[in-house]
Amino acid sequence: MIHLSLMTIPINVSKTWSVRPPFAGRSIRDFLFEGADFSRQLLKKVRMNGKVYINDEERKIWQSVETGDVLTVIFPEEEKGAIVPIQGKLSIVYEDEDVLVIDKPSRLPVVPTQDSKEPSVASLLLYRYEQAFHPCTVHIVTRLDKDTSGLMLIAKHAYSHRLLTKGLKSVERRYRAVVHGVLTEKEGLIDKPIGRKEGSIIERAVAAHGKPSQTLYEVESQSDSYTWLRLRLFTGRTHQIRVHLSDDGYPLAGDTLYGGREVEGISGQALHCSRLVFRHPWTKNRMTFTSEPPEAWGIFN
Repeated sequence: MIHLSLMTIPINVSKTWSVRPPFAGRSIRDFLFEGADFSRQLLKKVRMNGKVYINDEERKIWQSVETGDVLTVIFPEEEKGAIVPIQGKLSIVYEDEDVLVIDKPSRLPVVPTQDSKEPSVASLLLYRYEQAFHPCTVHIVTRLDKDTSGLMLIAKHAYSHRLLTKGLKSVERRYRAVVHGVLTEKEGLIDKPIGRKEGSIIERAVAAHGKPSQTLYEVESQSDSYTWLRLRLFTGRTHQIRVHLSDDGYPLAGDTLYGGREVEGISGQALHCSRLVFRHPWTKNRMTFTSEPPEAWGIFN
């Protein structure tokens, strides 16, 4: 006889709602799509491979609901994709059943490059999920460049990812950075469009054909050779801070791709996501997290 421990069986993600009056007499599908903000793709996955219950009795999504009904959705196990799980450490700042906040070090990519066996945020999280028998793949909400450190927001399942990305404009990220040179203006707004650099699939540049991009900066402190900055993005273009500062003549320290010089003892460019604020996708509570730049940045003082 084979005995299976309950601890080795994935526990699928579930969510429960109390049906409100506007949806009385309407279908479960209508409630999930309009009231719970499901995407059509997520609805399809639940219909095909998940389960739906009304007052603890299984139902089909075309069946109707009434005011006060308790509706529970059990989401199907998610496909993990081709990323290979890798054992390793991650700095976990916060975690619950819906979201996860990490403090990423510089030099760690968010996803592995093709055929790469080196660790990445995604591969390390997949290993962590496997150990916890969490039946979902990795859903990145706020991404950082490989050589940028700091706070990242990750959704623990597809429904959480749907809610967070739909409200992505309300996710606030603040950065700290060190640039070459001494800024004359103590604060300002860089408002320049950014697009792909001609002839490159990696680099971006300020370009008339680019998308609107705005970066607010404030000088924190200065030395003879460097300036510490606090920054806030009003748009989220690829390499936005790096491009804007470089175009203004103040490239990030260590950012050799955009005109910066290597700095001994510093890994990657001196850019760190220091503050992350968002509305929790399920509880709706305001969540605020902060992180200090790497200790090695003391070399700039």
